Amino acid sequence: MKYFYVVFTLVVLVACTTSKPKEKSIVIEEKPEMPQKSSISFFLEHYEKFFATNFNVSECPGAAVVVVKGDAVIYKKGFGVKEIHTQDSVDVHTVFRIASLSKGVTAVLAGNLVDRNELQWDQKVKESVKTFSLRNREQADRLRVNHLLSHTTGLYPYTYTKLIQKGWSLEQIIKSFKRKGVVSKEGIDYEYQNAIFSVIEKIMENQTEKSFETLLKERVFDPAGMHTASSTYTAIKKNDNIALPHKYNHYSKKYRRDNLHKNYYNVAAAGGINASISDMGEYLKILLGHRPDIISKESLSDIFNPIICTSDKKTYVNLWDGVTDSYYAMGWRILDYRGRRVIYHGGNVNQYKTQLLVDPDNNIAICVLFNAPNSFNGPVMPTFLNYYDFYKEISQK
Repeated sequence: MKYFYVVFTLVVLVACTTSKPKEKSIVIEEKPEMPQKSSISFFLEHYEKFFATNFNVSECPGAAVVVVKGDAVIYKKGFGVKEIHTQDSVDVHTVFRIASLSKGVTAVLAGNLVDRNELQWDQKVKESVKTFSLRNREQADRLRVNHLLSHTTGLYPYTYTKLIQKGWSLEQIIKSFKRKGVVSKEGIDYEYQNAIFSVIEKIMENQTEKSFETLLKERVFDPAGMHTASSTYTAIKKNDNIALPHKYNHYSKKYRRDNLHKNYYNVAAAGGINASISDMGEYLKILLGHRPDIISKESLSDIFNPIICTSDKKTYVNLWDGVTDSYYAMGWRILDYRGRRVIYHGGNVNQYKTQLLVDPDNNIAICVLFNAPNSFNGPVMPTFLNYYDFYKEISQK
């Protein structure tokens, strides 16, 4: 077996805004020394060495990592600082914007509503949101919840991104869809979305007579013990333990602090959730199926069930060594990776870069949060998989 596969420098492009990475070399340990006694700590020690070394090389201001195995957090740590040119270190309770990882949280919430018979995956959008329509009214009438969550509505990619960035309310954006045409029939083509994905907020609100913010808090954050998680700009501004965003200047080759902005809080379901790495550790337990009180295993299986193949798309995950096919489920990317399926999503908004991966066959999951774009962001998850596979191999000898 190759001890580690080729790791490439890629930038996650899946979410709300994009930034080019810093040109830095990625340092990979060619072959770790064989341990005297195989243990999960061996794997974690070497992955931390990889992460810490490359984090330092990247000069990214701050980051945080959590790893969960089964129903236990086995690794949790902050790296760097919340704000450049300070000594204010990132800790495990420092809050980041999680960007498009919000989509997976929204899918978990939807599964909670399905468990309570408050929502159906095949429920028509217009049953709950009367003001929604498209230029093609017949297609608007046919659109269902699962089309919203799987990016198979038939609209061109990133429809109404400009309206999101202008700060339009979700209600205003929904009313504007009646002017939009489609590029394909629903259910047959994958095109990534933020605005129409977030129509699910209004469906949930109309089905339960509770706000999306309240539903997240009562159904996911509070029962999971995600004590610093929130879904509004006001909430993150009030927090005194925030990893502030940073821009990278390609001329000076330096980072500088950016301001928190309100973009994508108007479509919170797609990109407006805030959380610490401690919160994300509790969330990973949900995704590994250890919190059936929040989402049943049946509904969890539903949101992870591939709906549309994305192998032919120019998607960065298709370049990972070991990935043979990729799909989108509901709020999640599904990857065929070296004979097994793994669940993944990444995010990018307001300079925050985020990634989350679940390996169900090995009952392990990881989340990484950065407060700046960086070239190290690309190899983080493929290397995690490579290191864990190597650890498994030596453990079985």
